[in-house]
Amino acid sequence: MSRGSPSGGHLARLLAALLGLAACGGPALPTGLPSPPVPERPDLPPDELVVPLKVVPGSSLGALLQPLGLPAHEVREAALAHHDLATIRPDHELSVRYRDGAEALVALQYEVDADRILVVEPVADGWEAHVDEVAWVREEVALELTITGSLWEAGLAAGLSPADLAAIARIFEYEIDFNTELRAGARLGLVGERMQAEGRRARLGTLYAVRFVNGGKVHEAVRLVDDDGREAFYHPDGTSVVRAFLRSPLEFSRVTSGFNPRRFHPILKVRRPHNGTDFGAPSGTPVRAVADAVVTFAGRNGGHGNFVKLQHTGGVETSYSHLSTVSVRRGQRVSVGALIGRVGSTGLATGPHLHYQMWRNGRFVDAMSVKLPGAPPLERASMPALRAEVDRWMPKVPVPAPE
Repeated sequence: MSRGSPSGGHLARLLAALLGLAACGGPALPTGLPSPPVPERPDLPPDELVVPLKVVPGSSLGALLQPLGLPAHEVREAALAHHDLATIRPDHELSVRYRDGAEALVALQYEVDADRILVVEPVADGWEAHVDEVAWVREEVALELTITGSLWEAGLAAGLSPADLAAIARIFEYEIDFNTELRAGARLGLVGERMQAEGRRARLGTLYAVRFVNGGKVHEAVRLVDDDGREAFYHPDGTSVVRAFLRSPLEFSRVTSGFNPRRFHPILKVRRPHNGTDFGAPSGTPVRAVADAVVTFAGRNGGHGNFVKLQHTGGVETSYSHLSTVSVRRGQRVSVGALIGRVGSTGLATGPHLHYQMWRNGRFVDAMSVKLPGAPPLERASMPALRAEVDRWMPKVPVPAPE
C-alpha cells in the first residue's frame, strides 16, 4: 500500500460516513472508490425437483415413463442387476428428479424397501444404476393410541404408516382378531425406535414392548433376541405370542356377517345356515392361510366361486370362498401366513368379500370364537433374559395395565 492511501479501517470508516451523509441528504457518494471486499462462498449445488409418479395396481414402467420420453426398456435393463422394475408396486415410491429450470433428467429412483433406494441415472452411453442405503437416524420413542373405530384408522390419524400398523398387528395376530374383537376405547401403547432420514417419512423401527388394553383384557408382549440373533415376542410369563393358528385370514378388514346357523340369505331369499364369517374388503386384498396346511381343493366350486380348502393338523379344516384369484394348487403344502388367493366376488356374492369357514372333526365351528391351540413356552434357561427385558421396557410403555 502506497504512503497516504487509506488503510482498510480508514476506508471502512470513510464509506460509512459518506453513506450516512447520503442518507441525510448530504453530498452524493463519490465515484471511483474501491468496493469493500466480498467474502467468498462455495458454489451451492443446483436445486433439484422431485416428481413422484403415481403407481396403481396394474401400472407398468413403460406406461409411466412413455409420457416423459424415457426408454423404459433401457432403464429396466440397467437396473436389473439390483432390482427388476417390471415389479413396481403401488406402496413403493417411484419418482424422477430434474434440475430446477432444466429439462434433462437427473435420475429415476424407486423405493426397493424401507432401507434401500434404487437410483438409475443417464450417462454418456446409456444408463447406470446403483442402490443407496437410507441413512436412518434412530431414537427411542413411546407412543399410545386410543381406538374408537379401527386400529387402522387410529394409527393413520396418529401419523403411523401402513407398514408400521402391520408390524404392530403381527405381534398379536395369533390372539386378537383386529377385525372383530376391538372394543371402543381400546388403548395401545408401545416403546420402540422412531427412524428418521432426510427426504423420507419417519417410521417405526425395532419394537421393544407393547401393551394392548381391550375391553378389560390386557395383552402384553416383549421382544427377546436369542443367542443366534433371532427375534421373537413373548408374554411376560414366558408364553409365546405365536400360536398354531392366526385369528383371521385378513390383516385388516371388517366383518359384514358372522357365524349364524339361521341367517337369511340376501340372494336366495331363504333361511340358510351361515357357517362362517364374511369379511368385507376390496378386490385383490391378500388372503392368507391361517395355519400350516395341505391344500385339499383349489378351483371353482359352485356358489362359492373360486374356492380354496385347507387341511390342518388336529382335525381342523378351513375354507376361503369368492376369491378373485387362487394362488395355490391341490396337494400343495402351505405355511401359516402364506398367500392362498385374493378377495373377489365370484360365485353367489353381492360384492367383494371373503367367506371364511372352519371345521373341527367334521363339524362347523365359529372360527372367531373357537379356542385355538397355543405354542410351547420359552425354555427355562432363557427366562432370566426375558425378565430383564420386561423390567427394562414394560415400565416405559405409556398405557398402564388396569388395576
